Amino acid sequence: MPEEPLNVLQFANDLAGFRADLEHAANEYLPIEHQDPAAAALLVVINALTANTEPTTAVARAMTTYNRIRGQQKEHEHAVEAQRKREAAELAVEEEITRKVACPTCGAEAGLSCVGTGRSGGLRKKSHADRVRLARSLNEGTAPSHAHDSGQPPTTV
Repeated sequence: MPEEPLNVLQFANDLAGFRADLEHAANEYLPIEHQDPAAAALLVVINALTANTEPTTAVARAMTTYNRIRGQQKEHEHAVEAQRKREAAELAVEEEITRKVACPTCGAEAGLSCVGTGRSGGLRKKSHADRVRLARSLNEGTAPSHAHDSGQPPTTV
């Protein structure tokens, strides 16, 4: 089967569309976790080759770009994971303090989990808000501002 002749205008149009797609995927103004390192590297190769750069140099530049973006993504992933672990540890400490008192909302006894906390609106919590406030106020040595709102006497630690 004979090879079709190259339509230069069609090639230029296709290449411009391909570049636009790559630029969108590799957009350096996006947060690092949304940048595509392979798209950025391919864009570097295409730009270098169309500028008559030696192919080995073009690929070396592309690999440098790829490795830089992947390195930044890995650093970001590690930072996000470390933050998640810190937040989980803070939540565990807060929950430990909270479970020292009975819950005025659901009646869970000290040391037991609240029942029926339901959806928390995106907040990560394991106890009712009234129980958390009561535990915090007792932990800080102050009387809760709403202790009489629940109709139950405050529980001490």
